[in-house]
Amino acid sequence: MDRRKLHVGIDIGSTTTKVVVMNPVSDEILYSNYARHGARQVESVERCLEELKQRFGEDELCLALTGSGSKTLADQLGVPYVQEVVANSIAIRKKFRNVSTAIELGGQDAKVLFFRRDKATGTLSVSDMRMNGSCAGGTGAFLDEVASILRVPSNELNDLASQGETVYDISGRCGVYAKTDIQPLLNQGVSKSNLALSAFHAVAKQTIGGLAQGLTIRGPVIFEGGPMTFEPKLIQVFAERLHLSEEDILIPDHPETMVAYGAALSLNELFKSAAPVKLEELSASLAEAKGGLQGEEAESAPPFFRSSEEREEFEKRHSHERNVWEPETTGTIRAYLGIDSGSTTTKFVLMDEEEHILDSFYASNGGEPLEVARKALLALRDRWREKGTQLEILAAGTTGYGELLFEKAFSAEYHTVETVAHARAASQYVPDITFLLDIGGQDMKAVWLDHGVITNIVVNEACSSGCGSFLENFAASLNIPVDEIARKAFSSDSPARLGSRCTVFMNSSIVTAQRNGKQPADIMAGLCRSIIENVFTKVIRVSNLDSLGDKIVVQGGTFQNDAVLRALEQYLGREVVRPPYAGMMGAIGVALLAKENRQKQLAKEGQEARTFIGLDAMEHFTYTQKEDSPCPFCVNHCKRTILSFPNGKNWVTNNRCERGEVVGDPKDQAVIAQVKEQGKKLRETENLFAYREKLLFQDYPIAQPAQNRDTVIGLPRVLSFWELAPFWTTFWRSLGFQVRLSNPTTRQMYENGLAAVTSDTVCFPAKLVHGHLRNLASHKVGRIFMPSITTTPSENTVASSNSMCAVVKGYPFVVQNSDSPQKQWNIAYDAPLFHWYSKKDRDRQLVSYMKEEFGIERDQVETAIGAADEAMAQFKGNLKKAAQEILDRVRSEGKFAVVLASRPYQNDSLVNHNLPDLFTSQGIPVLTVDSLPGLEEVDLSKSSVEIVNNYHARMLSSAIMAASREELEYVQIVSFGCGHDAYLSDEIIRLMKEISGKTPLVLKLDESDIQGPLRIRVRSFLETLAIRRSGEEELQVRPLPEPYPVKFEAADRKSRVVLIPNTSHAFSRIMAAAFAGQGLKTESLELGREEAIRYGKQYVHNDICFPAQMVIGEALSALKSGRYDLNHVAIGMGKYMGDCRLTHYSKLLRKALDDAGFANVPILTNDDQDPHQIHPGFQMNLITAMRIAFALPMIDALEGLLRKIRPYELEKGSADQAFEKGMDVLCEGLERRGIAGAKKGFAQAIRYMKEVHYDRSKKRPQVLIVGEYLLNFHPGANHDIEGYLEKNGFEIIEAHMTDVIRKTYFTKDTQNWEYHLNQPLKEKGWYWIADQIFEFAHDAADRIAAAHPLYTPPTRLPELVKGSDPIIQHTFDTGEGVLIPAEIIHYAKEGCRSFVILQPFGCLPNHIVGRGVTKRLKELYPDAQILSLDYDPDVSFANIENRLQMLIMNARAYESTAPGASVQRNEETKTEKKKKEYGSWNAKRRVPRTN
Repeated sequence: MDRRKLHVGIDIGSTTTKVVVMNPVSDEILYSNYARHGARQVESVERCLEELKQRFGEDELCLALTGSGSKTLADQLGVPYVQEVVANSIAIRKKFRNVSTAIELGGQDAKVLFFRRDKATGTLSVSDMRMNGSCAGGTGAFLDEVASILRVPSNELNDLASQGETVYDISGRCGVYAKTDIQPLLNQGVSKSNLALSAFHAVAKQTIGGLAQGLTIRGPVIFEGGPMTFEPKLIQVFAERLHLSEEDILIPDHPETMVAYGAALSLNELFKSAAPVKLEELSASLAEAKGGLQGEEAESAPPFFRSSEEREEFEKRHSHERNVWEPETTGTIRAYLGIDSGSTTTKFVLMDEEEHILDSFYASNGGEPLEVARKALLALRDRWREKGTQLEILAAGTTGYGELLFEKAFSAEYHTVETVAHARAASQYVPDITFLLDIGGQDMKAVWLDHGVITNIVVNEACSSGCGSFLENFAASLNIPVDEIARKAFSSDSPARLGSRCTVFMNSSIVTAQRNGKQPADIMAGLCRSIIENVFTKVIRVSNLDSLGDKIVVQGGTFQNDAVLRALEQYLGREVVRPPYAGMMGAIGVALLAKENRQKQLAKEGQEARTFIGLDAMEHFTYTQKEDSPCPFCVNHCKRTILSFPNGKNWVTNNRCERGEVVGDPKDQAVIAQVKEQGKKLRETENLFAYREKLLFQDYPIAQPAQNRDTVIGLPRVLSFWELAPFWTTFWRSLGFQVRLSNPTTRQMYENGLAAVTSDTVCFPAKLVHGHLRNLASHKVGRIFMPSITTTPSENTVASSNSMCAVVKGYPFVVQNSDSPQKQWNIAYDAPLFHWYSKKDRDRQLVSYMKEEFGIERDQVETAIGAADEAMAQFKGNLKKAAQEILDRVRSEGKFAVVLASRPYQNDSLVNHNLPDLFTSQGIPVLTVDSLPGLEEVDLSKSSVEIVNNYHARMLSSAIMAASREELEYVQIVSFGCGHDAYLSDEIIRLMKEISGKTPLVLKLDESDIQGPLRIRVRSFLETLAIRRSGEEELQVRPLPEPYPVKFEAADRKSRVVLIPNTSHAFSRIMAAAFAGQGLKTESLELGREEAIRYGKQYVHNDICFPAQMVIGEALSALKSGRYDLNHVAIGMGKYMGDCRLTHYSKLLRKALDDAGFANVPILTNDDQDPHQIHPGFQMNLITAMRIAFALPMIDALEGLLRKIRPYELEKGSADQAFEKGMDVLCEGLERRGIAGAKKGFAQAIRYMKEVHYDRSKKRPQVLIVGEYLLNFHPGANHDIEGYLEKNGFEIIEAHMTDVIRKTYFTKDTQNWEYHLNQPLKEKGWYWIADQIFEFAHDAADRIAAAHPLYTPPTRLPELVKGSDPIIQHTFDTGEGVLIPAEIIHYAKEGCRSFVILQPFGCLPNHIVGRGVTKRLKELYPDAQILSLDYDPDVSFANIENRLQMLIMNARAYESTAPGASVQRNEETKTEKKKKEYGSWNAKRRVPRTN
């Protein structure tokens, strides 16, 4: 038989391996296979090769690998690698003629591909793609996790979902969030079929809203990947949500092997010269490769014990004899019953009157907590009966997730929130306890105590990462029984370092560790340590471990695992106490409290009121369940689950307000009376959130307009309108326009706009914008008005409090660029850009805008402004009057009110999850921050954070007021993804502790409906308040101390070495040289890597951006190195004043230094104002500033030359060597002789660069790296992305550091002159001069660098930003501002087609100027690749590499097919066309001055 030439594609995914063998002549698939690899990727390929040998041993095979786990393996084996998205697109183009979108879900990967047809050639190509980052939300792994929660095999999930009828709101973001949503619903009796269906909807929501990122998913749509193959119901759900017709749904014959098929096809399309493989040699190479792979990056942590003696001592210290009390006599025993119904387990204890534990029970609740408890209680009764003993239950207490369920079902005498129960039990065993850490299945509680009194409670938020289920899931995936985890972990000699990622993020870290040779025992050991790291860096966020006190107690089921316990002791560096009943403490605590409650009752009333139904009643205990019962008592119609018990009580869940607790006919008078009674406390208790909303959106008086206009102005009820609605509604009505507000927010409205959200990590209030726009469109408004207001006058005691949040001021541009009402519904969209530094600026700009856009004269506009100001005055006056009345009343009654601190748009009840009602239902009035009388006069000079935003100032001022006044308590609402809240919350906690010791409650909220956990946290807080306020002590108010007691004084200039961390190493060096020129002793630090990241993560709040963690980590790493005398060292930190978190780096550094034990190390910055007097001994002068400004274009020129030469150098390393020599002479010249010395050194540096030999005859494709500037320039932070891309055939172009630094001065200067701002002449002059200095600096650098033949003078900032004007107007400033779109457009015009935007995870400006503009940029340049990469301290390079490989392969394909002339396009015409969409008023302010 003739040998056939066959092509083989192997797709090694995150959870499965797929193989396809095809005949390249006939395209016939001869063999395919799909199998889970259980994280043993290399072994799975070995099995594939063995199978190929048996089936096709006589044939000639060419092989290509693809998939997230294959790049390293392909390199080792010397076979072609094709990135999976590229492979998929090849397969799709082969199989389908007409397709718009492809959705592929894998085990941990999710991708959406968007196709376009070339009008000239008719060929189909990928126009854009989206791929999940390191999160596995909405993927096969997510569905596997859901199946495990529901306790059904994964292959039965589809059948289960097909039987579902009701969809519940479940988070698709990740498995742990879903678990937090699903488990309570399961415990409440919601059917598994409905939960399975809801999980499918969660996946579809996550893909459409989180992954598409604003791009429209249009039909026909291909559905592929394992989950789509084995869960056909999932495709139906997608089709339903995307409104697809039957012909728009395309399903390949074998969707699970499409990518492997594409890899086989790629051998014809991309790798025609690929040589056939010999399977025997390949198998041998694979065995060798195993060893090579295992040696790579296999970073290990030390083992748990250094010796067997150390282990024995640990185990002896924590071994407890459980003294179960055996009664001496038969007869009747009087006892207390404590029931703890947890999220995943049910526990109870039987305790006698002397508080001995007689019996106990601990088991999984299996989603049926009542039934599990009923059987166990009967078994308890029978066990004691057999001993001849009757049990008399004196009182029963309930706690945990199912606290109220059990209280109502069994008529328990007492119930309490779980935190209080756990703290009571801990005090029983360790009376002098200072800190309690309880980790359960899905929840985590940290409780601080002082002499038995709870002083603070922190409960994990919606995420259950780091809890027991986290460990159990991974143990199951590694086939390790739960009770074997500790033994396995202790057996590891080289535990894996896995970081502190949450469950789904951890998967990629584990896969990498396994690929690098880590065994299951090593991974289990690493996971036990990760749990503890998670607790301290992500949940309770304690970096100063001394704050935990001396007596630390641990409990909860997770701490029954000795390896987690050991990991905690090693992390803390001290011993902790684990009580004998670590997993039963909630039940013990509530039994003790039930006893104490009965004794109080007896003491007070002389008799007890027993209500517990008794153990015998369990025999015939039944209940009825009614699922999906709509509540008839308000417009929400909540889908309630109602459980009815024999004792006549009902337990109702899934209701959002107290009216839903009423069961019965809504027409029945008794039921109506009950509903009224339920709402009585809410109605009688003042809720200023509700009152504020009413005041905001009511109509205020206006004079008769000069002219009635027919146009309806639509105002979305979002973001800044929650602050300025009275102003804008009155303004437009005064001018004769009709005003239409969008409807109040509903969840359906949110979901309607979800597909248009461009950044899945932006805050929930911003995501709501798109739903409100669609609501206005449905009301047929004539125009939608959404201004961008970048600055507002300070309303407090600090003049710098005038910036606006990047998201609030920038979101109008996101709408303009990605969700344009004009394009979608032909509704005019008005998004003027305003800079309101003063009232005069506001009035002038409004008069100008209304004249130019609407032709309305000055006098009419000024009248409208006057009416609008009067409306705002009435709004504020009425709000403050209401607050004053509440304060007077609670003070006179000896009660308290809660200040619910939030930003204005968190007033929206969907955003705050009706949180005010949780307080008013308890009779506690709720105040808003802006309602507090005297708020604006509070002295903020002792705040350690810079005051740059009025909303932030309100929260800080109100915290100071609440800490100082007996009648106020404080709760802060934090939005998930809000970077500013990270440092604000820490500062609020510090201020209140310093003033009076009060502790605020901080609640992080997002779009997930988390009523259960939210109630637990609020109740825990109120219990803590009740304990504290029941004491007799008066509030002791202390003056705030100096926030920065350690100063950099004049004497320190000679005695201390100032260490300069890196933004880029070159920038750090010129900063050090320039500062040294002003008389300081300086040292530029080495570039930080893993150690710096580890310290940054440990000592900087987890929600603070990665760049802050990086630079602070570098400083801490240097101080901990032992190389410096700590009494003679200081840290130099960059700073600017504005909306970026860089404003607060010195505050973050100060806290980190204090917590890490370096409280005596001072800080200095480049801030010449230095409002906190942190460095009175140093003020950067104008000469130093000029030296830095002149050196910046020089380092840009050298780095630009380095990037042009290094890929083409003839002697490896010679370009880097010349660059370093050049930097040495430049910095030496700058330090010794200032600008003149820098010029001389720079000229020498250019000569060094000229000496490098290179060959640029074969040009590489270029890639532009833009984004957040530390990530751009810091190889330790960006995983050496430049080196990786160069190694893969690119020439790198980088943004210029000069533009990043100049941008602030340029923007202020252009704002001043183009908007005629009402600013002091001195300030205007300074910004103009600063901008001119950069021009002179460029002139000098250009003249000298011209000596090098490769040097091209850069396009200067004033010219560069012209390109961005159609996208973001050049006077808008946030983060990197207009630089990202401007640079992409500039280089795209020059032919570059590959762009990488690097951004810290959750970077606020990036939501606007990064992800917020990519859709518009793709419209301008359809053939451009724009890849956004998110970085955090734990990002896995395997994930980044996979996405970069997609860029690399697409670039190669583009280079091989694109004719050279095609890059020269008529972009000017396009740009002009785009400009016209903006409106004339912004356009007239479009062209900046050129010098």
